[in-house]
Amino acid sequence: MSVFLHIPTSKWVASNDLAFAIRDKFPVTEGHTLVIPRRPVVDWFGATDPERSALMSLVDVVKADLDKALRPDGYNVGFNSGVAAGQTVMHLHLHVIPRRSGDMDDPRGGVRHVIPSRGNYLSPVAAPPEDTSGFLEKVLSLLDTGRVTSTYKYAVLLGLIDLCLEVSSTAGLAPTSVTTRQLADRVVEIYWPQLRLFDAALPLLRQNSDQRHQGRIVAALRGLRIASPSPDATLGQVRLQHPEAYERCVIEVERTLIKMPLPKLQRFGDDVVEDRFLYEIAWSDDQPLTDRALRSGSFDNAIRFKRGVAERLASFASTLRPAIEQRWVAKVAALNDLPSDRLRDFLFLRDRESTGPVREGLRELHRGSCFYCAGNLGRDFEVDHFIPWARHPDNALDNLVPADRRCNNAKRDLLASEDHLAKWLERSRTQTRVVDEIARAVLWPRDKARTLAVGRSIYGRIRAGARLWAGPEVVKEADPTRIAALLAGVTEAPLVPDRRRG
Repeated sequence: MSVFLHIPTSKWVASNDLAFAIRDKFPVTEGHTLVIPRRPVVDWFGATDPERSALMSLVDVVKADLDKALRPDGYNVGFNSGVAAGQTVMHLHLHVIPRRSGDMDDPRGGVRHVIPSRGNYLSPVAAPPEDTSGFLEKVLSLLDTGRVTSTYKYAVLLGLIDLCLEVSSTAGLAPTSVTTRQLADRVVEIYWPQLRLFDAALPLLRQNSDQRHQGRIVAALRGLRIASPSPDATLGQVRLQHPEAYERCVIEVERTLIKMPLPKLQRFGDDVVEDRFLYEIAWSDDQPLTDRALRSGSFDNAIRFKRGVAERLASFASTLRPAIEQRWVAKVAALNDLPSDRLRDFLFLRDRESTGPVREGLRELHRGSCFYCAGNLGRDFEVDHFIPWARHPDNALDNLVPADRRCNNAKRDLLASEDHLAKWLERSRTQTRVVDEIARAVLWPRDKARTLAVGRSIYGRIRAGARLWAGPEVVKEADPTRIAALLAGVTEAPLVPDRRRG
């Protein structure tokens, strides 16, 4: 029987009497959709005239929905007929593939090649981006040559890098765009731990050069901290216990990002030369959005990445992040006349939120055994970030595993081997209810889809020859084919909100 007939109707995105539509499990672009006849006919040439009409009618419906949700620049629509033509599922299905200008160097030929390297969904996520050093230098030169009067630019860059990992498709593709709302949520997460007191004898650390004002983002976050249940509350706890206060804070942060750093980030020198090499937005510093337009919710809040940029940001996140953080630390040190050696630990290191509340829950989940070596944990065990904090800061529960000290100290910031990846993905698949109970019991943040998306993004970009940590003093060469096969079973993708108000 056709695999398509096992798909529950809850997964359908459109249907009519003779056909239905689903999102492709291995999309070549965001929104890639399959239109399928209800009858398991092998190919187009075996379909009846009414079935063909129903399929084409549903293609129109799918296109209209994608136009509204994604606003693509074009489409490829077609089918494969026969094994020699690449058909792998012998049940007719039409591909509706949204296209963006610049999603490949030369789109001429259309369905002759659609998107290079995307045909085999068990191949690695993407080819290594070209011109690595030139791109990295250009990104960092924005911070070294432009006018930086606050830390907003650093936060925007880090937020965009994180979103390129977090909002990947189920095939691990970096997004073509993100929204200002998504960026605002991420910027709040980045700034939140920095709103603690660095020193009891000092005021709140300044994040801009204006000695009279804290800045809108810091002021909004300070208001949220005042509303929080305790000075040490995690952002996840505040979000759950004070959703209205959190929403007000994010709205103000989003409004600030729209008006200030987003239209100014891509300027070099003394705010004179602009080079939109990272993204395009529908507004500019010369034509800013008014508060009325922001409140109306009618504006286009998409941040559309230029060709290849999202893939580069995702691929080089582990290189860009520490470089941007270093500049952020230096800026805060200069603004507050402080030495920078302690600031980095305060602003960015992983001990900013104790994992104590989830220790016993994780121990019970793994029956008192170390996640990595399966040895007895004992009393003095530790909690490790499966995806290392240095690669992506994620303290959500799905990224936490119990580990004995020997394994935790040996792994540090290394990526774990395929065997450990398989175990982590299996836990996510089979223990989601138990993990959810642990999170609810202690009000710990959990975003399974986002955590899996980051894992898919990072592991999917591993190349042959890379070294992965298998155990203390054991490092193995990566097997990209096996990694791709493991990731092929990960179908959850993070929710992409379409929130257009400021």
